[in-house]
Amino acid sequence: MPLNLGLVDLFHVIITLAVLLSCAHLGGYAAARLRIPPMVGELAGGLLLGQTVLKRLWPDAHGWLLPALPATGGTVPPVLTVLSFCSTIGLLLLMFIGGLQLRRLLTRDDTGSVGWVAATGVIVPVGAGLLLFELVDFSPYAGSAGHLGALKIVLLIELAITSIPVIARIFIDLGLMHTRLARIVLSVAVIEDVLLYVALSIALGMVQASAGGDASVLTGLGIGPAEPAFVIWHIAASLLLLAVAAWGFGPVRTPEGEACARFNFIARRSPLAWLFTSVLVTTGVAMLLGLAPMFGALVAGIVASRNTHADVVKAQQQVESVGLGFFIPLYFALIGVSLDLIRDFDWRLTVGILLFGSIVKYGGALIGGLFAREPLPMANALAISVNARGGPGLLVAATAFSAGIVNPVAYTSLVILSVLTSVGAGLFLAHLLRTRPAVAELIAGDTSSRHRSAGQPAAV
Repeated sequence: MPLNLGLVDLFHVIITLAVLLSCAHLGGYAAARLRIPPMVGELAGGLLLGQTVLKRLWPDAHGWLLPALPATGGTVPPVLTVLSFCSTIGLLLLMFIGGLQLRRLLTRDDTGSVGWVAATGVIVPVGAGLLLFELVDFSPYAGSAGHLGALKIVLLIELAITSIPVIARIFIDLGLMHTRLARIVLSVAVIEDVLLYVALSIALGMVQASAGGDASVLTGLGIGPAEPAFVIWHIAASLLLLAVAAWGFGPVRTPEGEACARFNFIARRSPLAWLFTSVLVTTGVAMLLGLAPMFGALVAGIVASRNTHADVVKAQQQVESVGLGFFIPLYFALIGVSLDLIRDFDWRLTVGILLFGSIVKYGGALIGGLFAREPLPMANALAISVNARGGPGLLVAATAFSAGIVNPVAYTSLVILSVLTSVGAGLFLAHLLRTRPAVAELIAGDTSSRHRSAGQPAAV
């Protein structure tokens, strides 16, 4: 089978990528000028080219640019294969870059506040969600997989998740990146997201097991989602992957002062190549263990964040540049393309999940801040900040939709939840600082150079 595309197909791929990338970056530029997260603009660029706008205004142009999937057994257009590949790489790089932020965040200070806010910020939304499931039937929002258990897990994740990149960008814009507030919130986000991506692995594993399994060790052992060992396996495998990756891909200083893994000639020759290799290998191992692919990429980023050698940090910045310049904007734009805000918008579900999700997340984090004996203004700022769901919220929604866990209506509502909570967190925090000078002084007062970060996290 030839690996090269014909000239017509190649032209189609190039034009489609150019149009999508241009719209994504123009949208991101406009969003940045409006001081809202760039990923909102990138998603809006995809909306213009997708079912919401272009398909209704110019169906023929939409049909050529982004052809529909063929019926069962038909040949998939090459442009869709390429876009799917770019979207997958964008997803993995998004998670890897999120993991890299650990190099700028973790300290031994404020562990009490971080622990309390992270715990209650997950426990309260999850507990409230479980109670809601007893009162409301969500089965109409299940996707093609028809797995209600996986649907509930995804909804609980969306209630509790926090976006590292979005809230980091908000702190940068407000001049708060080097404050105690930023350190606590970003550390909380890392802890919560690791836990919730393990939960996402369990949800995806349930769907795959119901569909006949996959190539993972879990399937080979014959462990099904109804067994307690299924959940135990995912937790143990997640910890094992993190430990093994830390040993195999972690930084080791040779006598010559080079930073590379043990006996690793790839890292010696090109730290950039080693970073890309670590993402792919860790993702592959995660899939083999039955975990979500994005969890493997997150682990690779967490492990890579431990290496602060100048050459490796430079390579990490190069990965961020490639991801944020090409693959990640395409990923968000393709989410926008997949949405039909006119056909699939359910205002009751959207308003309900937006209000409920914001209240329980805010309430949980506020309780944690108060339990940690933070002043009420600081606890309030913490609660507002962790409500931003951003890119991780979009990622979970898109992954669940692709796996058939949620239907288009629920998918649309979850995307809107992620977008509006991200924009709202920035607006509310800015309003708080602008209208309450005493609160602003309390929050922004701690800018000790001891805790200054090594750089500014990328925002998506």
